[in-house]
Amino acid sequence: MSSRLSAPQLIVLAFAGVVTIGMLLLKLPFASTGLSWLDAFFLSVSAVCVTGLSPVTIASTLTISGQTILVVLVQVGGLGIMTAATVGALLVRSRLGFRHLLTVREELGSPDAPRNVLRLIGQVALVTIALELVGVVFLTIRFAADGMGLVSALGHGVFHAITAFCNAGFSNLEEGLYPYAGDWAMTSILVILIVAGGLGFPVLINLYGYPRSRHLNLHTKLVLVASVVLLAVGIASFAALEWTNAETLGGETISTKLAESVFQGVTPRTAGFQTVDYTALREPTLTVQTVLMFIGAAPVSTGGGIKVTTVALIFMILVAQGRGEQEVSAFGRRISGTLVSEVLALSSLAVLIVAGASMALMISDGLPMLPAFFEVTSAFGTVGLSLDVTPELSSFGKILVALVMFAGRVGTITLILALAERAKPRRYTYPEEDIAVG
Repeated sequence: MSSRLSAPQLIVLAFAGVVTIGMLLLKLPFASTGLSWLDAFFLSVSAVCVTGLSPVTIASTLTISGQTILVVLVQVGGLGIMTAATVGALLVRSRLGFRHLLTVREELGSPDAPRNVLRLIGQVALVTIALELVGVVFLTIRFAADGMGLVSALGHGVFHAITAFCNAGFSNLEEGLYPYAGDWAMTSILVILIVAGGLGFPVLINLYGYPRSRHLNLHTKLVLVASVVLLAVGIASFAALEWTNAETLGGETISTKLAESVFQGVTPRTAGFQTVDYTALREPTLTVQTVLMFIGAAPVSTGGGIKVTTVALIFMILVAQGRGEQEVSAFGRRISGTLVSEVLALSSLAVLIVAGASMALMISDGLPMLPAFFEVTSAFGTVGLSLDVTPELSSFGKILVALVMFAGRVGTITLILALAERAKPRRYTYPEEDIAVG
């Protein structure tokens, strides 16, 4: 094996390095009050992995400095460690090596030649800054309308704009977003930021250039179609299942019911914000939300999960098998056999991680199946929703959930590639033989 680290290994080490730095910063006296080393580690992982799960209350435990550190970690984690480093290097006009560009290309999932990655990174930074600035302006206006001073409103606006676009789910408000349940202005702003961040940078860049190119690539089409379907399922299912629940939507006005249904139908797509008490949700609702968290957002986005394109490809595989077709295709394009194999491997590994971690959490912390499964799926999908389980986790439980968050953010395939030795090409093939399936 070569002594030089591969691109996936560099990505994993970069994320781990930022997590370590974040933990140390959050433990500084001016950053927090009464934050243990384990909770600082957990919170740092959650921020860098843009999850939003927290064992402590952000507003009361972290100082303004600590909240600033947290939101910077979220921004770096959402944009991508290597991408952020490259953007920083561009700002100071540093020279970038060919190997560094290859690493960034690996993280972005870009098929472009290394020389075009710099242009791609510039576009990513531009889109991110533009969308977050728009969010900051509208959120600041909304918070100021509640009587907050301009500085306070701006601080909360910046914090929530970044955590919403990065699909992190943290809130630095004393009561979280509960006071804004049914508020269409707040709902609209946050939903737009969440959806934009969850679409992924390749899609946003493709849409940005569409007026000139008049072309949407296959990836963009699949992401848009799958996202619309999943958003519709999330919103409709929440409204239908909770409409008469007296502890959630029941008793509210129709406008509030619709606003909360839209918000809570969108946030399981890896955002993690909530305006209702999740412990009061009905089990069918929690089941649908768990599935949505497991699926997650689009590839190369600020979200986690197995990704919407994975689910779309699995659906297309089933359709092809049902039709007796040998090839998988979509929008007039054929999907390679290698990609089909990767999709099946990724989804299978994700199921094993979530199932195994859920079982371990049930044993270690004595949790019932649904809360354990919900917590682990939220961690793997980097969502941040919880049935009030996170603060009560044991030390082992917190470490386990933190590792699941890390795997969900870095990506199971990248993690495997980083840990495995580089495969040597096989100079022979085995004889083929069929087995019975199904």
